[in-house]
This record gives sequence, structure tokens and C-alpha cells, in this order.
Amino acid sequence: MTSTITTSTAGTDPLRSSRALLDIRRLSVSFQTRNGIFPAVSDIDMTLNEGEVLGVVGESGSGKSVTMLAMMGLLPFNATIEAERFAFADHDMLTLPDRARRRLTGNDIAMIFQEPATSLNPSFTIGYQIDETLKVHEGGRRRQRRERAVELLDRVGIPAPRKRLGDYPHQLSGGMNQRVMIAIAIACNPRLLIADEPTTALDVTIQAQILELLLQLQQERGMAMILITHDMGVVAEAAERISVMYAGQLVETGRAGEVFHRPRHPYTGALLDALPERHPGQARLPTIPGVVPGIGDRPTGCLFNPRCRFAREDCRQQRPELLTMGEADDPRATTGHADQHQARCFHPLETDVSADRDTGARS
Repeated sequence: MTSTITTSTAGTDPLRSSRALLDIRRLSVSFQTRNGIFPAVSDIDMTLNEGEVLGVVGESGSGKSVTMLAMMGLLPFNATIEAERFAFADHDMLTLPDRARRRLTGNDIAMIFQEPATSLNPSFTIGYQIDETLKVHEGGRRRQRRERAVELLDRVGIPAPRKRLGDYPHQLSGGMNQRVMIAIAIACNPRLLIADEPTTALDVTIQAQILELLLQLQQERGMAMILITHDMGVVAEAAERISVMYAGQLVETGRAGEVFHRPRHPYTGALLDALPERHPGQARLPTIPGVVPGIGDRPTGCLFNPRCRFAREDCRQQRPELLTMGEADDPRATTGHADQHQARCFHPLETDVSADRDTGARS
């Protein structure tokens, strides 16, 4: 069974680049549950050019993974996808037949999942699982595929790669299994690699090695990459642009340097304020009060308003649109361009981290 896909009849935006590798406009995903319809993500805009790295940041439950699973066609049968536009290269993902999507997924688009121990099949050897990917998407003789598997394992830093072909996932460490997942993902030279929390289940030293490996592969192969994480430090090292998600919505997006040095949404500002390097020698770091709203308890108005110290009456009554931050420090309501700094906030912050200045919300 497959999820339901609906194309919106709303108009398209001529400002958006037709040359973007990935072009998503007003994507929404909802799930039919026993208690009714649950909107998991709503009104997501996202563009990505060839060879670009986009960091998608947010707490657990913010909708990061659901957005990517919608792209991969891996949502369960009770999911409904709606969008004005959902395109990858020359393919309309909203109308693409299942067979064509399966050819695309794993070939032009590949995904690394956050738990390699559950993503790899414990009943099959590492070599068999790499060979299966190559056989489905590239074909060729078995001996050629085997040599290709050895090359892939060697490239991702697994020692004695030929010997490891006969190993099962339980015989490898978490870091080694993640390297195997990366080898499978890059096997067909994808144009887009989605890395969903690729370092979460690993210790700190291995995390740095995996991140460095991903960036090396991205640069040498020229592929675009979406890096999903809850760690602002990770995207600071890797991403050219950043999209911040909260409770199923995109709340801020822009060039990495601009978002880090001048965050405009209070949620982004709070995430950055919790980074240890901003509070050297301080034993207790700032936290964001409350939790991300779940099923059935999403507030009216701005979804962040119950946790926001700058919230005002209009924040509690109306739901803000994604606004482009103007040069004169006041927002202009526009869909804008991928490079523009945008925030979903009525009262954007005036924060300049580089100058160590925080004047709070705008008046």
C-alpha cells in the first residue's frame, strides 16, 4: 500500500529557479490516525542546487525525517502528501509512477538512516547487501559487482575490505556499520545524498570521522547533500545553507553564516544560545522551556509561542508566514529566493552574534 499524493492547484512562483536540483513548495504531510488526521509537516519550502550542502536542524519531532521520507517515497500507507510543487531534477515526484520512483530512489537519490544497526539486515552479509544495491540499479556480472563492493568499502575506510564482505552486521562496530551504510548509499553515484542524523548513535570521536568522510565524498563526487541533525555544531562545519524546523514547520532558512551570526527566529536564537562554546566556563547551559507540541496539542497562532519569551498577543492569535528579512531590518512578505534569509516570525530578533549583541525582539 502507498501513501496518498495530492497536487495543489495554487499558482507557481516564477522567482524560484527552474535549475534547482530539488524544488519543494508548500509541502504538507498528514497521517490518518484513530483519533483523526494529524498534520506532521506543513507548508515546507526547500530548494537545493547541484553540489550544495543543506543542513536541516530541529528537535526530535520537528518533522525533519518525515519530510525526507516523503521525498524517498517511504511513508506508510496512512500518509497523505500535498504540495504545490515537488520536483527532483526533471522528475515530478507528485505524479511519478511507483516503478520510476523505485529506479530513482537508490540511484539518483540515496539516504543514510540514523540507526545502521536497524537499517542493515542482520540475516545477510555486508557483501550481499552492497551487491543487492548494485544488482538492482546497475546490473553487470557478479564478479564485477564484488570488486566494486570492495572498492566502496575501501573508500569509506573499512580495513581489509575484501574480508569484510563475508561479515554480518553484528560482527562490526556501530561506526563500521555506518560506513557500510554510506558505501551502499554512494554505490550508484547519487546526485543527492540525504543523511538523517548520521552520527547520532556513535561516540564523539567516531562522529567526527563520519562527518569528515561524508564531506569528503560530497566534494569529490560533486553531489548535493541534505544533512539532517539536531546539532547546530554539525551544520556549522558542513552546511552552506540552513533550514530550521519546529513542530512540522520551517521557521528559518538562509545562508549558514547569516543564520549563525544573525538569527531572526527566537527558536533559532535559543538553539544557538545553548551551544557550549557561547558560554565558556559555564557549568549550566541555557535551555528552552517546555517541549515540542505533539498530536492534538499544537497551539493557535505561532507554534513556538508557548515557549517563546518574546511572544505577544498577535503571536498567540495568528500564525505567521515565512517572511523575507529586509535590508532595513524589517520583514517583507514574499516567497523570495533560496539564498534569502527568511523567518516565520512577527517580531524577528535583532541579534548579531559576531558583535556579541542581543537586543531581543523587534518593537
